Amino acid sequence: MRIPSFVPLVESERRSRERVGFVIEILVWGYLALVGARIIWWDIILPFIEGYAIDDVPRAWALSIVEKLAYDSRYSEFSWTACGIVFAVGALIGAAVGVTGRGFGPWVASISKLQVNNPEDSIRIREHWSFARKEGVLLLALTILTGWVLTKVQLGKMVEVVGLQSFARLVMQLACGLPVIGQPLFVVLETLFNGIVALHNAVSGLFGTAGEPLTKFTLECVPTDASYYGNAVSKLLESVYLAFMATFFSVPVAFVLAFFGARNLTRHSAFTRFSYFAVRLYINITRSIEPIIWAILFSVWIGIGPFAGALALMVHSVSSLVKQYSEAIEGVDDGPIEALEATGASHVAVAWFAVVPQVILPYLAFTIYRWDINVRMATIIGLVGGGGIGGLLIQEQGLAHWTQVGTLAALIFIVVWTMDFLSAKVREAIQ
Repeated sequence: MRIPSFVPLVESERRSRERVGFVIEILVWGYLALVGARIIWWDIILPFIEGYAIDDVPRAWALSIVEKLAYDSRYSEFSWTACGIVFAVGALIGAAVGVTGRGFGPWVASISKLQVNNPEDSIRIREHWSFARKEGVLLLALTILTGWVLTKVQLGKMVEVVGLQSFARLVMQLACGLPVIGQPLFVVLETLFNGIVALHNAVSGLFGTAGEPLTKFTLECVPTDASYYGNAVSKLLESVYLAFMATFFSVPVAFVLAFFGARNLTRHSAFTRFSYFAVRLYINITRSIEPIIWAILFSVWIGIGPFAGALALMVHSVSSLVKQYSEAIEGVDDGPIEALEATGASHVAVAWFAVVPQVILPYLAFTIYRWDINVRMATIIGLVGGGGIGGLLIQEQGLAHWTQVGTLAALIFIVVWTMDFLSAKVREAIQ
């Protein structure tokens, strides 16, 4: 697993990267083995063979394989035991490849922050890692294949006539609910879709395709009543202020915690190092839970309404802002910090006079961007009782009032676009 000597690395770092590369190689080949067994063999090849075995005229070879493996796509499962065995086999292969030092793992471990000035060494390095690049291409190809199978991609569904008709009908109803342009847009879409229907019927008749001709769209556009906008705008303003309150109260909490979550300010004592790990653990846990889940928890705790939504957004905003704030602190110039520490200044004084002036502009940009995110999220958490326009949206969707859904979607778009435009202008002004 040795990285070649012509790769310019400090010897101690070389050993560390060799160990990391060896572990990566084991994990890569374990993953490749799992993909090969679970996706290629179990989900692609075996169902293909089963198709021949259950055909009207079963193929003997296919029937023999299915019977020997006792495979039935309706009931058979790829057990955890099988996963463990397959991964172990792949890990052994990865270990064998990793020992050679030419695999994907050592390659990835060696290229970070690597600078090669000698052209001859660059050529030697490129030749040495030729197998690693092929392994990387294989890894990417099998990952794409896995995603294709697990997401059940069916491109043919996108051109099925029944689905397209339902899609067109829904689009027309949503368009009807748009303010001002709803009716004209509805007429344009109706003309367009009816033209497509006429073209489909003509082509089907020309080639004698079986099936009944499609009927033209005869929907009626009834625009949203003007009185409806009062409640919709009220709920939308509730969402905007909900996002504002969540952002407003999360900023001071995040501001304080960020200093305890910055590595360069917490390496002086055991207590500060512990605070660093505690803050990082907190933000990783809270960020891993989406705001919509927090909204459900707070709705159960304090009841359905905008306060629950504000608390949900606040919890998530604190963790996100702490991460951004602390990373900004870790990127500051150490000169002012060292100068103040040399004078015997306290840690609070160092943070206030040496760190804050360097990060105030990034802090403002992060805060404005977070408010922008919260405005968008506020329209979603209402779906689970977090208040705002989301509750009204899910109510109209449940009643299949698609024209009203289109109206609400248009209002949400206007607010989100406006907030995005204003926040971009503010960020541009403070940079």
